[in-house]
Amino acid sequence: MSFLTTIKSIFSTSTSIDKAVEVGEKIADGVIAGLDKIWLTEEEKADNKQKATETVLAFWKVVATENTEQSKARRQLAVMTFKVYFSLLLIGVTLYKFDANYAKFVFDVAGTLTWLVSGIAAIFFGPHQLSKIIEKK
Repeated sequence: MSFLTTIKSIFSTSTSIDKAVEVGEKIADGVIAGLDKIWLTEEEKADNKQKATETVLAFWKVVATENTEQSKARRQLAVMTFKVYFSLLLIGVTLYKFDANYAKFVFDVAGTLTWLVSGIAAIFFGPHQLSKIIEKK
């Protein structure tokens, strides 16, 4: 920032340059603050992971004890999604003997569902497993 102060002292007769220097200083401070937030230290990364873990655990604790009709319906939808996913896998395995290209297509469709199935497993079946772990302690 000292170069901006030097420019300011050289051209101190003009008020527009004073304003330009002030704006330049504000821009530089903003850029520095923004760059500082882009690169996280290891401690900041650990803090972020800790907060995320605490949030997920709090969500799981609430969901694990929920037993409304709506939660039962969500679980049924999760089970149906798993049935479709595993059916696609079994169909793909069976088709492979007869037509490898068609089996590859079925596996590709199943592959696109992998993230959905993984997310559902974490959300709907994770709380139940978490409650079992908590009860054992």
